[in-house]
Amino acid sequence: MVSQVIVLGGTAGTGKTSIAEVLVDDMKKRKEYEGVEYIEGDSLHPQANIEKMAHGHPLTDEDRWDWLKKVSLTSSESASKHKGLCIVTCSSLKKKYRDLIRETSPGTVFYFVILYGSMELIAERLVERKGHYMKVDMLQSQFDDLELPKDDEPNCHIQYLDNKDFRKINEETLEAVVSMLHKDSN
Repeated sequence: MVSQVIVLGGTAGTGKTSIAEVLVDDMKKRKEYEGVEYIEGDSLHPQANIEKMAHGHPLTDEDRWDWLKKVSLTSSESASKHKGLCIVTCSSLKKKYRDLIRETSPGTVFYFVILYGSMELIAERLVERKGHYMKVDMLQSQFDDLELPKDDEPNCHIQYLDNKDFRKINEETLEAVVSMLHKDSN
């Protein structure tokens, strides 16, 4: 069985964690994915990255390389242990970040679902969010880095958030994930 990882990406405030939690529950209801595990990618950040962001400083590419490799290796290992599937949250804002994740674990198939909302929507969400190190004043740097997948980038889906409620976003995300997984299994 090929190990498969669903990466829920996007800027801070897109709801990666909330959507991942619902997606894991939905996937566990399917016999072929009942062993799926969820990994919160933020928990894999080194302390230096967390402190940098907590002090209002955006991460650089150099700050991210080791973290992205850890996301790749940890999620790939989880997928191999849990019936071949893992769901991980990781902003994966740039194509080169997604490429590094793929290249670090070449025996695993990575599917990227990039959650995308307008800057206005995401800023509103961040203002309401309490207790997280990513603050609204760092949002511009994330949008500056964001490279939405192009049609020629494999195994990617952009999930648009604007003008949709949480239920609709979850339904569309589940539909996209199941479609990507089944496309490759045929």
